[in-house]
Amino acid sequence: MRTIFETCSPRPEVLRGELRDDLFAASLASVVLGTAEPVYGDPERFFSQTYPTRQLRTFLREALGRLTGSDPSANAVLLLETPFGGGKTHALIALYHAARGAPAAATIVGEVPLPSPGTVAVAAVVGTDLDPTHGVRHHDVTTYTLWGELAYQLGGRSAYLLVEESDHRTKTAPGRVTLEQLVGERPVLILLDELARYLVVAEAVPSPTGKGTLADQTIAFLHALLEFAAARRNVLVVLTLATSTDAFAEGTERLREALSVIARSARLLTPAEPEEIPAIVVHRLFERVDRAAAKETAQAYLEALRRWAEQEVALPPAVTMAEYAERIERSYPFHPELVHVLDTRVGSIPNFQRTRGALRLLARVVRRLWNRQPPQMWLIHPGDVDLGDPDVLEDLTNRLDRPAFKQVAEADIASRDPKAPAHAEVIDAHRGGRRPAGRLATTIFLHSLALTGVVGIDPPSLLAATLRPDDQPDTLARVLDELRQHCWFLATNDQRDRYWFATEPQLQKIIDEERARVPVTQAKELVCERIETIFQRSVLVPVFFPSDPAELGDDADQPKLAVLHFDAVTTTADEEAVPALVRTLFERAGQNSFRTHRNNVVFLVADREAVEPLVERARTLLAMERLLQSQNGPLDEGKRQELRQRRDEEELQLRVAIMRAYRFLYYPQGDAAINSLPLQREMLPVREQGTVVRNQTTVVEQRLRDLEKLRRAEEGKGLPAPALVRQRAFGNREYLSTLELRRAFAQYTGLPILADAANALREIVRLGIRARVWVYYDAAADEAYDADSGREPSIRLADDTFVYVPEAATRAGLRLVRPVPPPPPPLPARCPVCGEPVAQCRCSLEPPRPEPTEEVISLDGTLGQVFKGLLDAVRDQQLEQLRDVTLRLETAEASEVRAFGLWVGQLRSLGQLQPELEASLTATLAQGGDLHLTFTGLPDEYARYRNLFELPLREARHLDARFLLRLGTVPAGDAQHLVQLGENELAAELGKVRLTAQGYREHA
Repeated sequence: MRTIFETCSPRPEVLRGELRDDLFAASLASVVLGTAEPVYGDPERFFSQTYPTRQLRTFLREALGRLTGSDPSANAVLLLETPFGGGKTHALIALYHAARGAPAAATIVGEVPLPSPGTVAVAAVVGTDLDPTHGVRHHDVTTYTLWGELAYQLGGRSAYLLVEESDHRTKTAPGRVTLEQLVGERPVLILLDELARYLVVAEAVPSPTGKGTLADQTIAFLHALLEFAAARRNVLVVLTLATSTDAFAEGTERLREALSVIARSARLLTPAEPEEIPAIVVHRLFERVDRAAAKETAQAYLEALRRWAEQEVALPPAVTMAEYAERIERSYPFHPELVHVLDTRVGSIPNFQRTRGALRLLARVVRRLWNRQPPQMWLIHPGDVDLGDPDVLEDLTNRLDRPAFKQVAEADIASRDPKAPAHAEVIDAHRGGRRPAGRLATTIFLHSLALTGVVGIDPPSLLAATLRPDDQPDTLARVLDELRQHCWFLATNDQRDRYWFATEPQLQKIIDEERARVPVTQAKELVCERIETIFQRSVLVPVFFPSDPAELGDDADQPKLAVLHFDAVTTTADEEAVPALVRTLFERAGQNSFRTHRNNVVFLVADREAVEPLVERARTLLAMERLLQSQNGPLDEGKRQELRQRRDEEELQLRVAIMRAYRFLYYPQGDAAINSLPLQREMLPVREQGTVVRNQTTVVEQRLRDLEKLRRAEEGKGLPAPALVRQRAFGNREYLSTLELRRAFAQYTGLPILADAANALREIVRLGIRARVWVYYDAAADEAYDADSGREPSIRLADDTFVYVPEAATRAGLRLVRPVPPPPPPLPARCPVCGEPVAQCRCSLEPPRPEPTEEVISLDGTLGQVFKGLLDAVRDQQLEQLRDVTLRLETAEASEVRAFGLWVGQLRSLGQLQPELEASLTATLAQGGDLHLTFTGLPDEYARYRNLFELPLREARHLDARFLLRLGTVPAGDAQHLVQLGENELAAELGKVRLTAQGYREHA
């Protein structure tokens, strides 16, 4: 798709900036006097820049048919009716030039004959030029009334003398005889424009006789004039009428009453139909438009709109119809919604003057766009009206008697002060010049200027007016929400189904003023509180804001996540050196001691550039809380309700801001060093609102797992090779206790950090036995196990269990466990009744079967922990079957409800098992009322209906969700599959669960 800069050429005067008002304000009087600009006074230039609308052709053909006699049936009186700026005066000028025989008029009237120059007498009177008190001065006379001015224009001083008495003294309307004297037998064209204003003025001028007013006499004269014209075959009177909603409506209504008596000889015309307005504007402003490009662009827009509609983007149905592409093609290079809003919404303001005002404004818009030539400009949308242009803003505010909207535009849309950008400009600052906020806000602004009727615009229409084919609707929806949150004057209703700019500050302005009064120290305290809330204990144990090594424990217990205070240390993406505080905490354990367990701690440091926005978020949240707590504040109940909703949103945004700030992770790594320290830095991914999880510690853990620094026990997968462990941990030693081995993982940075360290170490020991890397020795049992022992030991982590280098085990003479020879085959079982072998027994008594041994299993912890514990129980107790396997989750966290709904959908991978699920949810809703939901059925069915459980979560103030999953009977061999289900990313988002089961093994 080509840009408009390639396919269109504006007229030279538009590009030169010759945008004086008189170039767009057509004046019939100046044309008659010969003082008009060439664009109106020169017939050839005038007609070259006039778009031939259907009604204009009809008007000129009928008028010329009457004047030339070529159409005897033509009406004697023609009425032109539109609002101000709707093209009435332009049509009168066109007829003036055509009646005077201008050849250029043939381009519009076609084969209708033009009068020979000078054969038609033309009188043109504009009501706003008449002055009944001081008169209209000519070089030889002064006229005071409508009939006096007409007489002078039709015959000069000599004709004026016929009406001088009634014009200057008596103010009494002349009759038919006088009109016959003035007109004679010649063709006459009388053009009367804007008489409504004159009638309003004349109403204040009393008649010298004391009976009635000059307005009454003017109406009487119009009766006589129109009746006279109807009786003559070559006299034509053309009057213009403004709509009843325009200024001087009183005078317009009096004119209508006067015309009603001669309705049969008059024809009412409108110079342009609404659908022709775009073509008029384009024709006036552009000298070249590639119609093939217009068709191509219209089709591209239609395809994009239809694609978005199929994706269930809310758009007006009409924009997906083929007719909408035709509208785009007709208005090209303007978007049809731009012309529509200027013609119908802004155009309803009297001072704008419809087409005339649109031309003046769009000429400025076109010139500014061609000077800047922004990319991807395929159509000129409403949002491309540059409110940063002082002339454009003046046209739309002070000129329209809307001065209050100037501060609206400068505060929220386009500021002229680069040091104080408008709110839309701040939102757009990092969006690559696409200006989604500015485009949306400008479109809303244009729909807000008309203060009558339904003000503003609905979101579907707003999207349709703003979207370009390369836009993402969901991005614009998010930006609109940002505008709602940050703009001072942007208003919406409770349903958010209409947006407009008001001239009174909205809720955001009140929030901003209150925020300025919130101390920074309070905001920082709130940030610290939220940090301590969202980083919770998991595999890593958070340690908040240590500033001294003694505050960060040096031990081999659970690994630690040190979250450093944003005032103590920050960094940036460009700084490679390890911050001094991180270095000190990593190297030292106290004032005079070095840290031993350096592989047992990781550090989170804030992004320096994100700290100030983070603190400002906290100030905003505190400002909202203070406003809600104030009993005498400026908020009515509607604004309080909106503020409560925004407070909840801001709480989430503060959480997002914390994660965006704390994105620099320093972790021990023996294979990489920064400034000679075995520390590596990783930048955590920027979290969006929809990806924030309840416990942000798990985000750090997931990144460490991705880096293979944090490892779990999963049947050996993900764990370090035993040979590597021996190389790093043993050094020159021949054996280690299992507790020393555990401490080695906390000490040596070349080793991974172990999640669920006890189980992971047991698995590493087993792997080392199988790989002949070491021998496991239990001193209490005096048993040593190697790869040839025939069975694996039950690994204990204690001071009296060891791993030996195989050669050292031999030298130490450890007693190695060896396989027990298989027992002799048992004698065939005999029937206790007949004594015969069971296979030969002929009696019906079945031999008794030995009772299986039952083991009760009860485990608490994360899903990964309980399933791994279940697997250990199966192995340690040599269980053959698990019965009544039950999993319970009770939570008050919405995120866990969502995570469980996704996780339970994966149970279909359990094959032949048929799990059953019972779920219940009780919620107290934010706007009042309690909700209770229950479900019983298969997990697959719950996965289909889980949205019913999740929809209320957003509005719930208090939540109680309970899930009971019955897995039934599980073969012992499937326990490993459960472990895998317990260690995926969804399972990690769940909190504490309880697992119960009955384990069985048959007697030999």
